[in-house]
Amino acid sequence: MLFDSENFKLKLGDVDILVKEHVIGEAKVFRINFSDKRAPLNIHRVSAGGVKTWMSIPQGRQKEAEQIGSLISDHFKTK
Repeated sequence: MLFDSENFKLKLGDVDILVKEHVIGEAKVFRINFSDKRAPLNIHRVSAGGVKTWMSIPQGRQKEAEQIGSLISDHFKTK
């Protein structure tokens, strides 16, 4: 692993989110907690057919996974 796991805060519209990074085996999983008290969300990045996308764990909150995954990607690009 190149970087230590970290926790960081982001904004999703007017909602604050706390992102906690975990490494499970070889996979990075991000646990998202929301300031508006909605249920936490777990997401990870997958590659399917050469295309990378963000997926929710368990499935069912795909739209949120893609929105927040994009914010996480931007966060790491600015590091």
